[in-house]
Amino acid sequence: MRIVNIGTFLLPVRFSLSALMKPGGREELAEMLSTGLTEFQPRARADGGGLVFDIRDSMHQRMETMVFTGVMEIEGAGRVRLYVSSLAVGFVVTELELPDDMSLDLDIPEDCDRFKSYEEPVTQAVEPFVARWSERIVEVIDPAILRPLPPSAMQSGTLLWWHRVCVDAQPALDFPAARWYGVTAELAQGAVAQVTVGVSNLHTMGRRDLVHDTVEGLLVATQEWIVVDEAKRHIADHLVALSQGEENSLVSVDSQYVDVLALTEDVTMRNLLLGQEARYLTVSRLRVRQAASQAWGTTTEAETLDERTAALRDLFSLHRERIFNDRDDRRNRLVFVFTAITLIQSILVWYDFITSDSTATGSSPRPEIGIVVLVLTLVSVVGAILTRPKARKRGRLRRPTIPRQRQAPVSAPERTPRDAG
Repeated sequence: MRIVNIGTFLLPVRFSLSALMKPGGREELAEMLSTGLTEFQPRARADGGGLVFDIRDSMHQRMETMVFTGVMEIEGAGRVRLYVSSLAVGFVVTELELPDDMSLDLDIPEDCDRFKSYEEPVTQAVEPFVARWSERIVEVIDPAILRPLPPSAMQSGTLLWWHRVCVDAQPALDFPAARWYGVTAELAQGAVAQVTVGVSNLHTMGRRDLVHDTVEGLLVATQEWIVVDEAKRHIADHLVALSQGEENSLVSVDSQYVDVLALTEDVTMRNLLLGQEARYLTVSRLRVRQAASQAWGTTTEAETLDERTAALRDLFSLHRERIFNDRDDRRNRLVFVFTAITLIQSILVWYDFITSDSTATGSSPRPEIGIVVLVLTLVSVVGAILTRPKARKRGRLRRPTIPRQRQAPVSAPERTPRDAG
């Protein structure tokens, strides 16, 4: 029984997607990786003879996010294939040979332990290499195109999980979870793939090339899942930071708002890259990717991801606007206080000027004019103080009107000659 294991790990850094999208940026990164990972044999590619879509897996139809693919032998794991994505996601693909009569119902403890006895040695053999490859990639890549890993990302430099694909097993001996709960994708006439969380079944009907199509379709779907998962983690971290931050600290809100804009840019560019890659997938790979996205619930989450990031930006904008409004209120109060002090001092000066015995006042009408000015000043100040609460009260009673949703006009039913008669 043949089992293809697909392991996923994250690199401890990110690649600058804006640098990779420049002319020659992707090729430069691939050259750096090939220089650092010299123990791998490059994957042989077929020559399309100058035609862009002449054959499957031509150089123009390759996986757009994969910047490195190589093969090497590891003791205890056998032949291992390494994929490195421009999204800083790595994949390790290995194979297991199990007895043909072995049960793959991993929900049964005895069957799960027996399966793990075959898989655990491979995991122990691969894990040290994953950490070593991650460190070497960081060393050989130009620091100008490296970006730090966000705190919300999953653990990097270690094997996160395996996805197991059972190839051409008897229908009663493959993974029952994929058979019962998986999403079925028809790859060719009679050839199907059943995808669910953690395990999949593949029946090739003699077409061995469908194994590579299934594996690489799962790689694309896994990257989409990681993009959505990291974005949701990042959004949750920003919401927590916003609720726990200083209430009136504009500096902290501005710094978080800059991070939210960087998150929006990163998610947009990642989705753009994955969308571009989907257009170059073969039909079988595209169907596997769609089945995996449906089984893992990625499709619905990805559709609402842009709305959630936009809502987070609006929330930060409202919070920032509230801080500005509070500052305006404090400034207005200070202006009022200093104005009142100035007016009081002016009144005292005028009163002292008029009533003091040591001050020589002029003849009429100068004293009367000074008294009138004093009275008008007092009336203006008292009027401003008394009318301000009324304005606030009127403002509080004013309720915003919620615009109603526009509806399409209902067309009148057509009249027939019978109605006219």
